[in-house]
Amino acid sequence: MSASLTYLLIAAGLIVILILSLVIRRQLLAQKHAREQEQQQRETLERDAREHRQYLIDSVRIIAAAVLHDDKMTMTEGCIRLKVLLDNLAPHLHQHEQFAVINRVFEATSHIPFLEQWRALSSAEKRRYEKEMAQVEKEQGEHVRHAMQALQTYPLEQMQ
Repeated sequence: MSASLTYLLIAAGLIVILILSLVIRRQLLAQKHAREQEQQQRETLERDAREHRQYLIDSVRIIAAAVLHDDKMTMTEGCIRLKVLLDNLAPHLHQHEQFAVINRVFEATSHIPFLEQWRALSSAEKRRYEKEMAQVEKEQGEHVRHAMQALQTYPLEQMQ
């Protein structure tokens, strides 16, 4: 083999090595960028989850306080709202003896229309449902008040 052919093959080999090195470097940079984006996405999702969890906790406390201290929030409405919030925050609390009343009131009134359906009812139908809600509140009122007081101080932040 002649010297010029040897140099040509060495040069070709060096060019191939250089091209492969550039391809590898580009792939490594792309992987690094993808990992950084993944990490950033994960951090964003974790932050959003923490914020949503805190929103749920704050909402539970606000509604519990409103049931106790604001005449505009009925026990029935408070229990319906709390049922949904607790389902998202800590579903196992429905089994807790102290908070089971929220689920009982929800189930006892779940057939009652709300929002647009409520507005579409006649006055007589509204009065019938209001009477039914008043009966449930009368039967469960003391338990609901105890549950609302407990929710205001329950360590929701420590639950996972």
